[in-house]
Amino acid sequence: MGYTTELDPILFDVSHAGELSYQKSDGRNAFLIPQPGTPRYTEPQTSLIQTIERYVGSHGPSLIQHFRSINRSLPIIEGTLFETYNSRQRGSLDPALLCAIYLVAATSGLHELENARWQQIDLVQLEGLAFRLFENALLSPTLSTIQAGLLLMQMSNIDSKFLNTQLVGAAFELGLHLDCSNWTISTLELGLRRRLAWALYMEDQWCSLVHGRPSLISKAHWVMHDLCVGDFESTDRLDENVSHEDLKLGRDCFCQMVVLTGILSSILEALYTQKAMQEFDDAKENGTRLVLARAKPIQVTLKEWFTRLPKDLKMDNGQAPATIGTCALLNKSDPRLMCIGHLHLAYFATEITLHRCIIRSLGSTSADTYLTHVCRSAAKARLISAMEFVNRLRPIHLISFWYFPSRVNFALIATFGSLLLATAPCQEEADFYKARLAEYRWALSVSAKTAGFLNFAIESLESSTGLLRDMPKKPKLEEMDVREMPAPPPPSLPRTILVPPPEEEEEDDAMDDGTDTQSVPIPVPDNFSQRSELLSPSASAWSAPARYTGHAHEASFGPYIGPFAGLGTRDWFDTTHHGSPETERVSLWAA
Repeated sequence: MGYTTELDPILFDVSHAGELSYQKSDGRNAFLIPQPGTPRYTEPQTSLIQTIERYVGSHGPSLIQHFRSINRSLPIIEGTLFETYNSRQRGSLDPALLCAIYLVAATSGLHELENARWQQIDLVQLEGLAFRLFENALLSPTLSTIQAGLLLMQMSNIDSKFLNTQLVGAAFELGLHLDCSNWTISTLELGLRRRLAWALYMEDQWCSLVHGRPSLISKAHWVMHDLCVGDFESTDRLDENVSHEDLKLGRDCFCQMVVLTGILSSILEALYTQKAMQEFDDAKENGTRLVLARAKPIQVTLKEWFTRLPKDLKMDNGQAPATIGTCALLNKSDPRLMCIGHLHLAYFATEITLHRCIIRSLGSTSADTYLTHVCRSAAKARLISAMEFVNRLRPIHLISFWYFPSRVNFALIATFGSLLLATAPCQEEADFYKARLAEYRWALSVSAKTAGFLNFAIESLESSTGLLRDMPKKPKLEEMDVREMPAPPPPSLPRTILVPPPEEEEEDDAMDDGTDTQSVPIPVPDNFSQRSELLSPSASAWSAPARYTGHAHEASFGPYIGPFAGLGTRDWFDTTHHGSPETERVSLWAA
C-alpha cells in the first residue's frame, strides 16, 4: 500500500484482521494479500509443468546443471529451487520460472556447443510458452515472477524496454523498492529480496542506456541496502561440487556490476537528461567546459572502480590458458571466464557513454583547439582500448554468460568510432578511424561464428558507417589553417602516448591496475594558467583505461591477429606527420 492512496497504512493498525486481508511487514509498510485460491494461471500448475517437461524432453537435468553456472554470474535463484527440482517435486515449482530457466540455459552459447547434435528441444515453442506464462503471472506477481522476468530479459532477441516496464511495476507491487532489513521475514527471503532489487535496478539502468529512454527507477525511491556476503547464503547452496573460490567470484562479479551500474546512473543523470543537455546548449562556447566539470568527478569514481577490481576479476591476471581447443571447451568451462567478459565490456560502455557527450560538445562554437585536441586524444585512447579488448576475446570468453545489454555494448564501440570519424577535423584522422572500424568489423565477423548475438553489433556498425559514406572529404592536414590544426601539447608537458612508458619513469600508485599503459589526461581548465597542473599524467584523474596489451594479456587472450594489427601502438600525430597508415579496401567503405 502506498502512502498517498485511498487507504492509509496506519488504518491497518487499528483494524481487525477479518476486515481486509493484509499483512504488515514492519511498523510502516502494509501489503494487501490476494484472496486464497485465486488461480495465477489459466491451466493447473501441474499440467503446465508437464507441458514444459515435454518440450525439453530428457535434457531437463543437463539444462538445470548448466544454468547453475549462469546463476553464479546472475545470482537471482535460491538454492532451494534446485533442491526441489532434484527431489522430483517439480510440480511445486513456479511454471513461469522453470520455463525461463530452461529457455535461458538452452539458448546459451556453452550449452549449444555441448549439445550440438541434439535437436529435440523446440526453442520457438519453449520461448512462446515462457512469455505466455510470465504474462499470466503478472496478474498476481510473486518473487518468482520477478525472477522469471529477469531471466527472460537475458534473451537477445526481445525488446527489453517493454519487459523492463512490466518488471518494475511488479517490483513496486511486491515492495522490492523498500528496505526490508527490519521485516519479519526469513534471512533467506531477505537476501533474495535484496539480490532481486539490485538485479532489477541494473536491468532498468542498462535499459535506459541501450534504448535511450529515461530510467523508471529513481534513487530517491529505491532504498535497498548494499549487498553483503549474507545476502548470498541461499545461492551458495547451489552445488556442493562448486568451490568456495568460484562462489566468491560470482558474488564479487555481481556486486561489482552493481557498483558500476551506479556510476552509469550518475553519468546518465548528469549528462543525458533533457535539462542537462539544454544547459549545455545554453552555455554555448562554454558548453564543453560545463560538460567536463560535471564529468570529471564521475570519471574519478570510474577510475577508482577499475583500479580496485579484485585480481580474479581482471582479465590480465594470467590465469586463462593461452590456447584452448574444442575438446577443452566441451569438457569444462573456466568459471572465472563465465562472468568477467560482460563486466569489462560494461566498463568500456560506461567510459564510452561519458566520452560521447564530451565529443558531441566539441562543436564549431568551441574556440579552444587545444582543449579539443586533448579531449579527442583521450576519446581515441578509450576507443582503441575497447577495440583491442574485443580483438582478444577467445571462444572460451564468447560462449560464456553475457549480460543482456552486451550485444548493444559491443555496438556502442562501433558507434563511438563512427562519432569520432564524423567529427574528425582532418582527412588523415578520418582515414585512421575508417581503418579502425574496418578492423573492428572484421573482428566481430570472426567472433560472431561463435557468438551469434554479435551479428547485432555488425548490423549496427554497417548502419552507422553507411550514413557516413557520402560524407564530404575533410581537409588534409597541410591544407588546414594553422589556427584550426589540432595543436600538440606544449613542449614542457609530457607528450600524450599510447605506448608503454620507460621503466625508469615514476608511476602513480593509484594507476597500478596491472597494465603498462601511460595515462591520457583530460583537463577541465577554467583558465589557461591551470593547464600545467591539470595535465600531469600522475596527478590527473582523467587517465586512459587499461589497454589489453603486453605479455600477460597475450597469455590470456593470445596474440592479436587482426588485419590492422600495427595501428594500435602508433601515436596518431606521429603517423599523420610521417605518412598515414594504408587501409585495406573493404566492403565497409566500398563506394
